[in-house]
Amino acid sequence: MSRCEEKKQNAINKTVELCSQYGFHGTSMDKITAATGLSKATIYKYFLSKENLIAQALDAYGKSAIEHLTKVMNDDSLSLEEKLSERFETLRQSLAINAFNGCYFQLAHSEFCNAEENITDICTIYKQQRVSMVCNLLETHNVENAQEKAVKAELIFNGLIATLQISKDPTLIDIARDMYMDVINS
Repeated sequence: MSRCEEKKQNAINKTVELCSQYGFHGTSMDKITAATGLSKATIYKYFLSKENLIAQALDAYGKSAIEHLTKVMNDDSLSLEEKLSERFETLRQSLAINAFNGCYFQLAHSEFCNAEENITDICTIYKQQRVSMVCNLLETHNVENAQEKAVKAELIFNGLIATLQISKDPTLIDIARDMYMDVINS
C-alpha cells in the first residue's frame, strides 16, 4: 500500500471511530484532522468533502461487517442457531466494553435524512445485504418462507440495535435473540 493509500485508509478508519462516538454531524473536520494528523487540505484533496469521506468510511465499514458475517454464515462447524446467535453475542461484547453506540448505518441515514444520496444508498444496500444473507442462510438450511422470516428477523435485530443505543441494557439481547429465533423456527 502506498503512503497516500495508507493516509486515506487511516482517515477512513478514524472517521468510523469518531462518527461512532460523536455522530456524523458531531464529528467535525477538526476532530478528524486531530485524530489523523492530516491537514484539512489533505483530507479534502483525498475525499473532496466531509460527506464523501463519511460515505467511503461507511462503505469500508459495511464491507468489513459483511465479510465478517459471511465468514460466520459459511462456517460449517456452526449450527444454524449458532450462526444466527453470533451477532447477538457480538453486541453483548460491545456493550460489555462500552464500545456500542448504535448502528452506523441507521445513524448515518437518520442524520443525513436522504440529503446525501450516496450515503443513503450505502446505508440501504448494507441493510438489504444483511436481509439477503440471512435469507440465503435460511434457504441453505431448508427453512420455509425464508425471505419473509429473514425480513421479520432483521426487523427484530434492527429494533434491538436502536433500543440498545438508548438503554444499553444487556438483558434485551437475550429477549431479542429469543424473538429472532422464534421467527426463524415458526
